[in-house]
Amino acid sequence: MTSPFLQPPVPSISMAPLLLFSLLLLLFSNPTTCSESHISAIVSSKGIDFVKDLLVNEAVKTMTPLELPDIQKTTKIPLVGYVTMVASDLTLYELNVTSSSANLGDSGVEIVASGVTADMSMDWSYSYTVGWIKISDKGNASVRVEGMEVGLTMIMKSNNGSLELTVSDLSCYIDKCIISLNGGASWLYQGFVNAFKNHIRSAVEKAIIQRVTDGSSKLNALLQQVPKSISLDHISSLNLTLVSNPIYSDTSIEFDINGLFNSSSRKEEAINKWRNYNLNKMVHLSSGCKSKMVVASIDELVFNSALQVYFQAGYMNLLVKRLPVQSILNTASWQYIVPQLYVMYPNDPMALNISISSPPAVTVNEEKLSGTLYADVIVDVMDGNNTVPVACIQVEVAASGNLTMSGDSITGAVGLDDFALTLKWSNVGNLYMPLAEGIFRVLLNDVLMPLANILLEVGIPLPAVHGFSLQDPYIYTSNSALFFCSDIAFSNSTSILLHTLRNVL
Repeated sequence: MTSPFLQPPVPSISMAPLLLFSLLLLLFSNPTTCSESHISAIVSSKGIDFVKDLLVNEAVKTMTPLELPDIQKTTKIPLVGYVTMVASDLTLYELNVTSSSANLGDSGVEIVASGVTADMSMDWSYSYTVGWIKISDKGNASVRVEGMEVGLTMIMKSNNGSLELTVSDLSCYIDKCIISLNGGASWLYQGFVNAFKNHIRSAVEKAIIQRVTDGSSKLNALLQQVPKSISLDHISSLNLTLVSNPIYSDTSIEFDINGLFNSSSRKEEAINKWRNYNLNKMVHLSSGCKSKMVVASIDELVFNSALQVYFQAGYMNLLVKRLPVQSILNTASWQYIVPQLYVMYPNDPMALNISISSPPAVTVNEEKLSGTLYADVIVDVMDGNNTVPVACIQVEVAASGNLTMSGDSITGAVGLDDFALTLKWSNVGNLYMPLAEGIFRVLLNDVLMPLANILLEVGIPLPAVHGFSLQDPYIYTSNSALFFCSDIAFSNSTSILLHTLRNVL
């Protein structure tokens, strides 16, 4: 929604919704002790279990059907002699997991699937020779595997700023292998079971390990495709470089990234400005966040880096030609503020050309977000077809506000705390500043603050990974950081996500 009282030039205040959205893209974050990290994601054990269940369930679905290589064995059968037996077309067509667990270690995550059962089908055949006579037979069989346990340990590290996933340990153990043959002579059963039980068990274990290994490699390849920087528009990009290895505890994993906004044309300059800032501060989680899957925050430096980028790009200008009280923008209303102005330009319309003179600064504390900005306001007179700059007033504005959650959107409100005026130059004599303050109070309270509150009241939808939605999100501020936490649930578009995941695994 655009205020009817504002006519923005190019570049203009129309970038405000985009800037707000860009800032809120960073809500999966948490301040850390790494000097180059300004965003991190802390995934709790509850969140790890959610991811584990997703991966296990989808891995099970992608395992079937699983074809195993043929097995041939020659064994001696009492009263028969040497018999050549073949198990062919072995296919694992169903796999069920009774339970699974995820445990955090010093450098990785151990996932164990236990109580796994598998159903298989196969063809069998045998042949042996009595004298010069060759005897053979064939049929089919069913195989049931019980008491299978699959365990793997995944290590995640930073590799040139990307997250690298490797499997350090992988095992598969089968307790029971039950073979039921259809057809054939009665003596075949025990002989076949004795000959092939261990071979089938070994083949299944090997195939499961290979499939998990392949899936892990594909998942790692997918992680390597995650960009280290994303362009939010033609002005700015967000630095997603992983700055350290994940940090493991007994109950969570923390991923630290740079997280600062960069200018598309001056990336290194934007990064280096904040590089030496030390975020060495304690993270205090509220009681509402401790039970959530994901804990996140935005450090105030992220806000400030974004504001700096858009300031340098010239996207903090505003041309005011209309006000709720339009008579204010007429020289007649300024005749007591600047008497000479009315003498030189009687009853002429005016405009206020506002430009931010330095990057605004945002401070986050436990109660609110506060901001200070400095702007130069050039007073223009519309003298016929000419625009005549007559004076420049420097304005220092202090404002503060708070953010709240409304559904899956962040909303809030901002208010004016204080402002001060200083005359920089004038072509129409001195200004009587106490009277000028009245006009600027109207400008701030009736135009700029309502515009900001319109944007905040509409709300900014929180970004989420495709296929997932936020559940009971919660937001609060703390020392130098804006915290966010939420549980994660499947959304209506989960089928697309699962299709993609199955292609990877």
